Amino acid sequence: MPISMNKNVWISITVIFVILCIGLFALFYFQDIFVILLLGLCILAVVDKCIKFYNKHTTKLTRTQRRVGAVAVIIALIVGTVVFVYTQMASFSSLFDDMTNIQNMIEEGTQIILAIFDVLPESIINSIEETVKSLTDAVFGMLMQMLSKALYYILGMILLYPIMFRLYFKDRGRIKTMILGMVPKKFSESFGNASSAILTQINKFFVAKVIESIALAVITSVGFFLLGIPGWLFLGILFGLLNNVPYIGPWISTIPPLLIGLAISWQTAILVLVVSLIAQAIDNYYLVPYMISDKVSVSPFTTVILVLVFAQLFGALGMILSIPFYIIFKIILMESYKQLVQMFPDDAAKTTPPKTAPE
Repeated sequence: MPISMNKNVWISITVIFVILCIGLFALFYFQDIFVILLLGLCILAVVDKCIKFYNKHTTKLTRTQRRVGAVAVIIALIVGTVVFVYTQMASFSSLFDDMTNIQNMIEEGTQIILAIFDVLPESIINSIEETVKSLTDAVFGMLMQMLSKALYYILGMILLYPIMFRLYFKDRGRIKTMILGMVPKKFSESFGNASSAILTQINKFFVAKVIESIALAVITSVGFFLLGIPGWLFLGILFGLLNNVPYIGPWISTIPPLLIGLAISWQTAILVLVVSLIAQAIDNYYLVPYMISDKVSVSPFTTVILVLVFAQLFGALGMILSIPFYIIFKIILMESYKQLVQMFPDDAAKTTPPKTAPE
């Protein structure tokens, strides 16, 4: 589409962009509620995908058989989750009750690293020690902050998620019709295109990210368990979650298990690093190219700029959500531009050349 030269188009685009930015800042201002709603949307997307997958592979069964099968699958998942949590309860309890012990092991591993580099100047050694300590304190500080907000999050989930699930799976058709009825008819096509594209792209992106996080958590948890790393489940889940923080997340999540492994033995530390590298290799060479990059078309340069800007404005959560918000902004602005070009055509397009009189 050619670039419009009508100033009304660009004034309108600017106004729309400012409104979107105000909405963005409002969301991050109410960050805790935003996180709860975001997690709920992710769960809805995953559940919706699972339902579609189940229906697709049970088309030959009767309706009753499919319902019985669905109930059986849900019960099996609930029982499996309860058994898994129960068996891991002692590990979780000892882990959180003795968090200081793990931090001491990390500090011990740090001292071993510093002893290896004791030939370096004291200022450099002190700098390395302060850097490692600040990183580990940041990781555990973030963990403790999450634990302190756990009750608030749980309460918010209990209150909001039943309503969200009911609205999505029972009333979404009526709500969609009501929203479409509020849109003027001349904008209905653009609104439909934008909303459909946003829902499709964001749904694909978040489902892919959830699957990526689970896959990495499973890989690293199994690896740390086989190596006998204390808190292997927690460290694996932490690896899967922090992997969503672009660029620095996987490396930050590698530091605690690496230092704990070093406190056990240098061979264990090397194997911990190998597990982390294997997980990152699977992520970079399989999960990201085939699950993430195929979902969104964002150039690497744009990704870097977005991550840096959102990190500066909104912190770690901004880094994680930079690409989804870029997708939303891009789709809305493109569809708005198409509609505005039709509403405000260029002056050259409105003027028709005068007809020449016949000789």
